[in-house]
Amino acid sequence: MTNLSIDNAFNLEVAAKRVITIKAPEDTLSLRELKNDKYLVIGSATNMIMNEVYEGTIIKVSMNNIDQSSDGITSVGAGLSWDKLIGYCLENKLFGIENLTLIPGLVGAAPVQNIGAYGVEVSSLIESVTCYNFATQQIEILTKAECKFSYRQSIFQAKQYLILSVQFRFNTLFDPDLSYPSLVQFLEQENINSDAISPRQLSSCIQAIRESKLPSPNVTPNVGSIFKNPIVESGSIALDFLEGHRWDASEGQIKLSAARLLETVMPSINIPPSLGFYEKHSLVLINRGGAVFIEIIKLLKDIQDEIRSLYGIELEIEPEILGF
Repeated sequence: MTNLSIDNAFNLEVAAKRVITIKAPEDTLSLRELKNDKYLVIGSATNMIMNEVYEGTIIKVSMNNIDQSSDGITSVGAGLSWDKLIGYCLENKLFGIENLTLIPGLVGAAPVQNIGAYGVEVSSLIESVTCYNFATQQIEILTKAECKFSYRQSIFQAKQYLILSVQFRFNTLFDPDLSYPSLVQFLEQENINSDAISPRQLSSCIQAIRESKLPSPNVTPNVGSIFKNPIVESGSIALDFLEGHRWDASEGQIKLSAARLLETVMPSINIPPSLGFYEKHSLVLINRGGAVFIEIIKLLKDIQDEIRSLYGIELEIEPEILGF
């Protein structure tokens, strides 16, 4: 059987034995054939680093409908691009999503990692998620509580579910969150009155900030931040070198800047010519051309080992790593 090429944001040469595309809920009947076969659910693979050949079935959802109900719920197909949902909301006066502008990927990926940016997490807007349960072979609707959302986490990371659509309850009044430090700084620099900012203006501001720091995967292959910001117990380590690069997380805990930690060890790390870190954001690993899976994994392990050795801090890889 000829392997099927799989597009991915890191532009690795990846192939799979079989691909199933779900175009409507009834298409999930074909998933019953999988039984105990190996499978993988992917969207546009913007937060995924994959091995060269996936020895199993790739499942993709192409449902891209947007349906609004009279009770204020907006149901969105998992296959719709996140950018298109942002545009739809701005056009139809559905508020609360503006801070999540320009996050790459599809709607179905948003609940998986509980995507967040500039002070807003997508879980704050989600009412429920419609999905296929591989264990029961049934379509189910999970409430927000059942999704078990937390920082960059959800029940969907256990891979028991295939997300078909997401039900949002957007705000009907525009009450923006403008508290994030880099957003505050940008508004001040651009002399934008935060009391009079419009939804479109806020979305444009977020886009400008992201474009100034983060490369587009369409131009520079990447999967966004390569490590999560670690959360540690207050007083557990000396933090003087992280002044201005740490934040209160919860009672007795502090969130540290993974980017700053990375910058401190970078001179001692051997980076292959095919890889590099984006000049405007030290957490963004990029494919300079010809990168292969095994050297990516080695580089990430070297960085984790060095930071563990120096600071006793465990760095967690943010994108999903498949095939290792």
